[in-house]
Parts: sequence; structure tokens; C-alpha cells
Amino acid sequence: MAELIAKDLWRLNIPLRGNPLKNLNSYLIVGERSLLIDTGFNWDSCLKAMERELAETGVDRGRMDIFVTHLHSDHSGLVAKLIRPGCKAYISSIDGGGIIVRGDPAWHHWYEKYICEGFSQAEIDEVKGLAPSQSGSPSKLVSMDYVEDGDVLRYGTHELRCLLTPGHTPGHMCLYDAENKWLFSGDHILFSITPNICRWKIRKDSLGDYMDSLRKVRDLPVELLLPGHREQTGVLSQRVDELLMHHKVRLANTIEVLDAMPGANACQIAGEMKWKISARNWSEFPLTQKLFAVGETDAHLDYLLVRGKARTEQKDGVNVFYPA
Repeated sequence: MAELIAKDLWRLNIPLRGNPLKNLNSYLIVGERSLLIDTGFNWDSCLKAMERELAETGVDRGRMDIFVTHLHSDHSGLVAKLIRPGCKAYISSIDGGGIIVRGDPAWHHWYEKYICEGFSQAEIDEVKGLAPSQSGSPSKLVSMDYVEDGDVLRYGTHELRCLLTPGHTPGHMCLYDAENKWLFSGDHILFSITPNICRWKIRKDSLGDYMDSLRKVRDLPVELLLPGHREQTGVLSQRVDELLMHHKVRLANTIEVLDAMPGANACQIAGEMKWKISARNWSEFPLTQKLFAVGETDAHLDYLLVRGKARTEQKDGVNVFYPA
């Protein structure tokens, strides 16, 4: 059900069935021209929920633009099906070229890279058919307007400043309404769960980027913090401090495992680390969650490599790591 949470502002609760994220928070700023922020997977269940909740708001769909906080398909998947003629779709220039449509062979290359981190070919072949990021990706690409850090979008009385916050993706964007003290944080700041930070080909240090981006927004005057998933919200500065501490603890854990297992690959290192998940051990991790865990382990290893606290080499086509 669509929920009016402030003047001119609706929260649309889009269920992500069978996904640990549980839901997507899509936000709608209504006015003479309206702005929808994020869309949900390209799944029939997401589309039906979105169509129903948009109808509940009474928004004029012919005057509704779309802003995508980042390229992940749970945020971008439905753009092609929701956009109407004469309307604009916005995304950062960095993430705009990274969206992969359903059926694109690039998905297979994206998964294959995990073989270098210790996954078997059989595991990768299996996960290709399981990952919601692939099944929920857009059916086609649409022309999108690229925005840069500091650009301002105006909708009614609202001036929304684009804040580039790389980390979760290389071109993740938040939107900040300084007058109303609203921050649409996408997946940059979440509550009850921590945003997944993984390795990106075009960035050397995704985790370092993310921690810098957290500090960038920490002291913004914010009274309404609007995250991309779950219902929980809270105080911006407090949550930033919690997220920074989370990664400092995980970095220390990574170093501990490296010291105990020099020459291990990322999959083996992830299997020895501490994760908050309802699985008794690494072998019981759902395969798709193993992928996220290894991706996050890669980001922490990269952070250590960049700072000279670890080193890496390749053995038999697999990346292995040592304490420096």
C-alpha cells in the first residue's frame, strides 16, 4: 500500500519476493511534475505492486520522471516498463553505462570472474540461473539523462541535489532536499542490514570509496532519512558511525584470517570470516549469498592491498592472498 509520509511525498513498498532484501522502498514526489525514485526488479510481481501503488497516489503518469539511484536491477529493472513518452529517466553518468539487460552475454562474463576467487565452474553455472540481479534486470535499455555530482533537479518546491556516493556501485547517487532536510539514500545508507560493498573493475578500492562517501554525507542536516530497503530508518550521523565501525571490525577480521591462512583465495577467506546469516557454517550458505560474501571479502582485500597491508599473486588461475 502506498503511504503518504510527508507533504508531497509517498513511500511505495515494492515486495521483493524470495529475496533477503525483502522489499524496495520507492519514493514518489508529487506535483505538477512528479519524480519516482527507484523501481524494483523487472518481475511481474514488482510491476503489479508498482502499478497498483502508483494508482493509489493518483499521480499523472504522463508527467512522472524517474530517478535511479544506482544500476542494480532491484532499483533500475522496471524503468523501461514505467517510463512514458515525454518523461525523463535520470541516473549518474558513471552507472548509466553499466546496466546490463536480461539475456545479455555480459552476465555470463560477470559471473565467470568469480572462478578466479575460488568458486568452481559448477557453482558458477548453478548461480547463473539463481541470481535475481540477472532475472530482474531490464528487458531493454532506454535513453537516460545522465546527472553529475552537484546537479540539481527541481520538482515543485523541492530542489534535489545529486550527491555522488560511490562504494555500493561506482556511480551511486543520493538525492538531498536541503530545505526539507530529506535524504534519499538508496543503498548507500541502510538500517538493520549493511549495504553490500564488492569489487568493481573500474575502481581499485570500492570499500575506501564507500567509507569516504559515508563521511561525505555524515554531517548533512537531515530530519527524514529515506533508505532503499526495509522500513527501518534513524539518525544519519549515528548510522554512518555504525557502518564505519562495521567495516573496521571486518577489516580486522580479514587480517586475522590472512595471518592464519596465508595463500588462501577469497572464497576460502570468506568461509572463515564472521557473517550475520542464518547458516551454521560456510557450506550451508545459500550459493547466491556466498557470491555476495566473496564480493565483499574482495572489497576488504582490495582495501588492504591498496594500503600495503596485504599482497596477492595468482596460482593456477586463482587469486591468492598473503599478509604484507
